[in-house]
Amino acid sequence: MDNVIHDNGKAALNVCGCGRLHFTYGPITLHFEREEFQVFAEVVGRLAAQFPDVEDHPGPMTRAPRTETICH
Repeated sequence: MDNVIHDNGKAALNVCGCGRLHFTYGPITLHFEREEFQVFAEVVGRLAAQFPDVEDHPGPMTRAPRTETICH
């Protein structure tokens, strides 16, 4: 039996009978083992806590480590 947890209509966490978690946000679904999801959630929480410290400007963020992500 699957269990689904919803948050404000945009996010859902489906806990499958097989033990895997399927996190859906809008059109994107990420698939996790239980431990992977917990680590993912903790990392996203830390990033969210740091986000208000980032200045709003069009240039690159100089305080964050360089990544290969390219702004479109």
